[in-house]
Amino acid sequence: MSLAFVFPGQGSHRAGALAPWEHHPAMAVLDEVSVGVGRDVLALSEDPTAGGRTADAQPAIMAASLVTWRALTEAGITPSVVAGHSLGEYTAAVAAGVLGIEDGARLVATRGAAMGEACAANPGTMAAVVKLHPDAVTVLVDGIDGLVIANDNAPGQVVVAGTPDAVAAVKDQAREAGGRALALDVEGAFHSPAMAPAVDRVREAIDGLSLAEATVPLVAGASALPLQDGAAIGDALVAGMLSPVRWREVQLRLEAMGVTDLVEVGPGGVLAGLAKRTVPELTVHTVSGPDDLDGVVEALRGLSPVR
Repeated sequence: MSLAFVFPGQGSHRAGALAPWEHHPAMAVLDEVSVGVGRDVLALSEDPTAGGRTADAQPAIMAASLVTWRALTEAGITPSVVAGHSLGEYTAAVAAGVLGIEDGARLVATRGAAMGEACAANPGTMAAVVKLHPDAVTVLVDGIDGLVIANDNAPGQVVVAGTPDAVAAVKDQAREAGGRALALDVEGAFHSPAMAPAVDRVREAIDGLSLAEATVPLVAGASALPLQDGAAIGDALVAGMLSPVRWREVQLRLEAMGVTDLVEVGPGGVLAGLAKRTVPELTVHTVSGPDDLDGVVEALRGLSPVR
């Protein structure tokens, strides 16, 4: 048996996600996160409007995930492999020891600000296409100018991104094909060419960091391949800004690596839901507050490394 930690992305932001941890020792990690971000991340977490601003939501969700990660590791639970959905891949890089906490937080602050500016410069949006096979969604996307696949999340759920007109067009076509396209409340068209202006800033920020060898494999969202070389993981973090998140394939890769238990480390429960649909043989755990911690720790003691 072996254990994977998976870290959620921006869509899992919940205002007040850190409130349940208020008196837990793991909250001490916020001191380092706030130094890296250059702002009080606890205040960001409590702001009910932060989720609508990429520059604020990304540091806030990373902070919540790192508190949960610290609580698990201090309880003696460590993963054999990690992965993260979009933004969560940066948190996974911290958990794997590739980035220090301050450097990881600083990098995410840079990423969030750059992507927020790209959203303003290139207006766009996203929609989740459900009840269709990924190949069917690909056919729809290929027929609509300005539309790309952004996330292949699970069987029957593919997220598309593009201009407002392109996303509006896919809604009608998805219905005709027997599916549905559900609008997402996002600031822009993530994982699409609209984010290109943000790439150079993130690449420059990563080039200024010392990236260590990962202590455990990190399965990259852009390739669904396990990586441990620090430079390769840095490249994957950059590639993931424009590439689709191949999350369905990431989950299947974790299963193929011998993972038996998966923990969503952070708020929201989104990744746990996707895992139950994609890799139903895995045991899925969620930890979004101290009330979840003891039971998960007890269930996970003694898991062996990936072979």
